[in-house]
Amino acid sequence: MLDNTLGGVNSNSYVTLIEAEDYFEDRMHSSAWTNVTDQEPFLISASRMLDWYVKWKGSKTTSEQSMLWPRIGVVRSDGTVIDSNIIPSEVKIAVFELAFSNINNDRTLEDPLAGIGQIQAGSLMIKAGAEKPNNTNAKLVPSHVLNIVSDLYNRGSVVRLVRG
Repeated sequence: MLDNTLGGVNSNSYVTLIEAEDYFEDRMHSSAWTNVTDQEPFLISASRMLDWYVKWKGSKTTSEQSMLWPRIGVVRSDGTVIDSNIIPSEVKIAVFELAFSNINNDRTLEDPLAGIGQIQAGSLMIKAGAEKPNNTNAKLVPSHVLNIVSDLYNRGSVVRLVRG
């Protein structure tokens, strides 16, 4: 069950279902979202994924809160201080867009070729990413979503999955 209580100990989402409906009402190509019968798990997963893979600026407002927002000490590049009792609109939009991108791609699954450019054994060569050699196609948090929240985390501080 979706719980978006601000700073709550059991919170699992940065957005409500109503906020998502409002957002997707105005978004182009959003029919895939309206066709999803149970949208809450997408919003919960997207919120959690942002917390798992993005190293936000600042610190949690309280140690008891389950999610990483709200935060203190977050300042945008233009000097605007983020109020410590809100979820910034960028975070909410990132949740919507990541949830939307998860409809046809389960980004929570590990990419079997993550961190591998190519493998060669004798005459057999396998390249990761058929249309983009030496680059895997799956990204846990797509770059367009990271761009939305780029002012809220320090560049270079996105967690990348690397396997050895």
